[in-house]
Amino acid sequence: MGIYDKWKKDIESKIDRYTKDEKIKEKIPAIVKRCPKCNNLTLQFDPKTGRIYCTSCGFEEFIKTVK
Repeated sequence: MGIYDKWKKDIESKIDRYTKDEKIKEKIPAIVKRCPKCNNLTLQFDPKTGRIYCTSCGFEEFIKTVK
């Protein structure tokens, strides 16, 4: 799971940069929409729970949420 831990850290840093000036986090940057497991553009994001999941392969990861 080392690849996914590195991916999660990278995603969280990109989201931190993206939300630094914006308080609303309804959308994630397009750069993070590619699934690290199947490499498809099928990632979905739930801003209430901080859940990122792939509709194609079932990959799921939770990230911190900004309040």
